[in-house]
Order: sequence, then structure tokens, then C-alpha cells
Amino acid sequence: MNSLLISKRFIFTVVITSLSIYLVFLLNPEGALRILINLLTFAGIYGLSAIGLNVHFGWTGLLNFGHASFMGMGAYVTLLLMPHAAGREGEVTTTGLPIIIAVFVGIAAAALFGLLLGLPAIRLRGDYLAIVTIAAAEIFRLLVRDLESITGGVYGIISYTENLQKFRPEFINSLSLSYEFAPSQAWVGIIAWVSIILTLFLLKRLNSSPWGRALRAVREDEDAVRAMGKNAVWLKLQSFMLGAGIAGLSGVLLAFNYGSLETTVFVPLLTFYVWAIMILGGVGSLTGPIFGSIIFWVIISETDRLAYIFFENANGQQLAGFRFLLVGLLIMLLMIFRPSGLLGKKEELLLDVK
Repeated sequence: MNSLLISKRFIFTVVITSLSIYLVFLLNPEGALRILINLLTFAGIYGLSAIGLNVHFGWTGLLNFGHASFMGMGAYVTLLLMPHAAGREGEVTTTGLPIIIAVFVGIAAAALFGLLLGLPAIRLRGDYLAIVTIAAAEIFRLLVRDLESITGGVYGIISYTENLQKFRPEFINSLSLSYEFAPSQAWVGIIAWVSIILTLFLLKRLNSSPWGRALRAVREDEDAVRAMGKNAVWLKLQSFMLGAGIAGLSGVLLAFNYGSLETTVFVPLLTFYVWAIMILGGVGSLTGPIFGSIIFWVIISETDRLAYIFFENANGQQLAGFRFLLVGLLIMLLMIFRPSGLLGKKEELLLDVK
């Protein structure tokens, strides 16, 4: 019975996702492939970040509202270790590490940041932990903004994309000429989806291991875990580090997709986008954030066109307001009919975070 229910949920999710992708082609008779590649690239990057957040909340029950800081840590450390230009004068750094090493160091830095943040904060529960993580994310953003000599400050980091694009396969360039899409963005999108596949493979193995079962036990009853002789605090720190490392990788990909990195990228709104994706996909589901991210970005990108239908002569501010009104309405409707998300379980959302 349970397997039948799961298969029905999965079929429903695939159908909804397919209809969302079809909507892109329906609303964009010309240039639909270019728009779809842009949408899927962002969906892959944000979906990867939501998978990391799911390790925190879906697996361990940790209310992390500072996820953007982990993404930012991974992105800034990686880019600063490679050849780049930064700051008001665009000061050029021609030396640096190879991109593979720099990315791994960036992921490790994000995981270490998760450890450093978790050491004093992980013993807090519920909304207290949420407040601390929000504050930490803002402190990180302000430090990055003020340390202009290191991070480029408000002027950001530029001229780093070639570190990745020089490895772009030639067939992407050929296809881009035929179908008129950005080859650089398509390359980032491919890497994002490959990263998702590899991450899901790793997490599936961890989820079925004794370590994964211990994390879920911490989520359900931390006191019982302590009674069994397990170190619940250390388990939560490990979860925090793993989710932060995944977020760090998604931050690197987001930076390469934008082509320049500024402090305005890693604002609290980014964290709440990731939360919306995770909840839409289903809390605690490994694959849920993937489908949730695609649907979320279809909603974000295509509601502008629906807004033009109702307000043909409206200004940009009115269109933006109507856009977010539609986004909120569509998400509310989905949550009414699927309160546990597309692939989530009802008991996952009923978690009483203490």
C-alpha cells in the first residue's frame, strides 16, 4: 500500500513538472529553449542548495535560516583562490589554484564555517537557532562588503569565469549556434545537474547507513539518542557541516552562472527561496527539491508574462508586485492540496522543533 502511494505521488510530481516545462514553451513560442536552459540552470543550482538544506531540516530537524552564508562562503573562497579581478580598481590577480582544487577548498571552507557557526549555536533549539543563523548570514554579508581589499567589497569579483569555461566541451558551442542559447550558461547548468546526481548518490548511501538513521533519530527524539549513548551534539554538527558543504558548491555554481559576484547575491531572500523549494519538493525527500526547484523557477520566470496580460501598461514595480502575488497564490494552492509537498511525508512537516 505504501509503495503504491509513493508511486502515485511520484507520477503526480512528474506530471506537474512536465506541465510546468510545457508552460515555458506555451508562453514563449520564440526562444523557448534559451529560456528553458536558463530556467533549468537556476533550478539545478537552487535545487542543489535545497538538498543541502534538507540535510539540516529534513534529516536532523535544524532550523537554519542562514543558508545563504554557506553559499557565499563557498563562492568567495573559491573565486579568491583562482585568477580574478576585484575591487574598485578591478585589481587583477593572475596567480591562483586550479579550479578543481579551489572548488574543493571552497566546499571545505563552507563546511568549516558550518562547524564554527554550529559550535556555539547548535545547542540552541527551534526559533533561537533560526535567529542565530539569520544573524550569522547578515554578519557574513556585511563583513564581505566591508573587506574590500580582500573580497572586492560592493564592487565585487569579476573576470573569473574563464577558469571554468575553458573546459567547456566543443559540442555545447556547436549546439548554441544552432539553437541560439548561451553556451557558458548551458555548461554551468550541466555541471549543476551532474553535481545533483553525484550528491544524491552520496546522500542515498548515507541515508541508509547507521549514521543516517542516527540523524533521523536526533530529529525525532534527541533525548532518546543521548540515552542510547550517542553524542547528539556531534551528530548535529556533522549534519550542519555536510549541508553547508553542499550549499558551498551551489554558491560556486551560482557565481559562475552570474559571471560576477557581489554582496547583493547572498541576501536573506536567497535563503527563503531555497526554503520554498525544499517545502514544495517535500521535507525529508531526497529527490523532492529537484522537482520543487523546477516548478519554483517556472513560477518565478513565467509569472511576469502572465502579469503583462492583466497589466499591459503597468510599470515595472506594479508588475513585480503582481508577480509575487501570483507566486504566493500558486504556492498556497499547491500547499493546500499537497501540504506535505510533492514527495514529502505528512509526518515530516508535523515536526515539533524544540
